[in-house]
Amino acid sequence: MKKDIAVVFDVAGTLLKMYRVAKDVPGRYLLRKVVTTELIMAKDGRALVVPQIDPQDVLLSPPDTPLGKMFSENLLEISCSSTPVGKAEAASILRTSSAVARDLQEACQAVSSRCGGLGYYTTAGVIIDTGSKEVAYTLSTGGVPFPGSNEVLGKLTSMGADIYVASGDSMRSLAGLSKLGISLERITAVASPRQKRDLVVSLRECYGKVVMVGDGMNDLQALNAADLGVLTVQQDSRPPQKLLMAADTVVRDIRQLPETVRNNMKQAA
Repeated sequence: MKKDIAVVFDVAGTLLKMYRVAKDVPGRYLLRKVVTTELIMAKDGRALVVPQIDPQDVLLSPPDTPLGKMFSENLLEISCSSTPVGKAEAASILRTSSAVARDLQEACQAVSSRCGGLGYYTTAGVIIDTGSKEVAYTLSTGGVPFPGSNEVLGKLTSMGADIYVASGDSMRSLAGLSKLGISLERITAVASPRQKRDLVVSLRECYGKVVMVGDGMNDLQALNAADLGVLTVQQDSRPPQKLLMAADTVVRDIRQLPETVRNNMKQAA
């Protein structure tokens, strides 16, 4: 017998208000409040590589340590790419890259000064470029729960919903979601757009209704696959038209979500 409802959340920009900083490694300058997918999709052959690495390990490393050496000791995953890029190719580029720990430390320090001690903090990783065979950007992300996030999850649970997460971030950074009462067993980390979609499809076999809640282009496939695709614009009030078309409904404040789900359930009944 199917359970009633599952709600799948992206995290960054959906449950958490994010602050992202990238360093343009060749240009040697910082970019603040960036949209990661825009940097990736700007050119074919780019991929976001996410290591299972503690931000403190990054900050404590000698600044001239090659990133390839630092990352070689950690599990690497590719969570998003503009065109298909394999792990072996990504690892090869990192091994020969001229990027060093300092390039990642500068991004981490910029985020830590803004978000440190306030909520969640993660080293997102690097964007590699298979054309130049180099690291194009280093990335760091920090965030705090949007007001009412905890209450939203509580209301959804009281409605009988099981809460899931599908995020491009590493499990190391997502572990903090347990503070919001989300079971770590229901978190899919380093999830590509296809993996998010596949999770939604698999849950539809077990639940009467599956809701996908996302805010970015990497959520588009999952929004399309869900019974109810909810686009949140609390972080970015100017989503692409393609993303708006993929969603069944748009909410401007995460606190609107329980009522949106409840009304949809009534209409379905």
